[in-house]
Amino acid sequence: MRRIEIGRIGKPYGMAGGLKFRGEAVVFDLEKVYLEGLGYRLIEEIEELGNELVVYLSGVQNRSEAERLAGLRVYADQDDLPELEEGEYYYFELVGRPVFVDGKPFGEVVDVEDGAQDRLVIKARGASLRAQSKTYLVPLQAPYVKIEADGIYIEAIPGLFD
Repeated sequence: MRRIEIGRIGKPYGMAGGLKFRGEAVVFDLEKVYLEGLGYRLIEEIEELGNELVVYLSGVQNRSEAERLAGLRVYADQDDLPELEEGEYYYFELVGRPVFVDGKPFGEVVDVEDGAQDRLVIKARGASLRAQSKTYLVPLQAPYVKIEADGIYIEAIPGLFD
């Protein structure tokens, strides 16, 4: 079974074992998560506090127990992730996909950075070592980026790969 990283545990919240959660909103659809090095924990409750999430996990009853979990990576089993609509995808599914620029092989996706504008991190393939070590950031939502079954196709615009 494949585990997918969906976030990290942040600082404790309150005295009842609450944990700030930084990560994917998919956590709302899960019954359990896997904590790095500790195993599975059931999700008992999730609170939204402004832009932050606070999760309450089984076995975490107070602040001192929560403090020991700060910084841990949080995973979900791939089979537990909800099905997506046609044309939607999870970012982990993009990593490793080949990238084509103007129809020609260019490189592959090595990461996806999320933020105000999510970006593909693309590692170029080339004949020289210098070309092989270069990475590019491409806005994922751009109209010139098309995700297909066999790879990601990008129409080069001026300045994108300079």
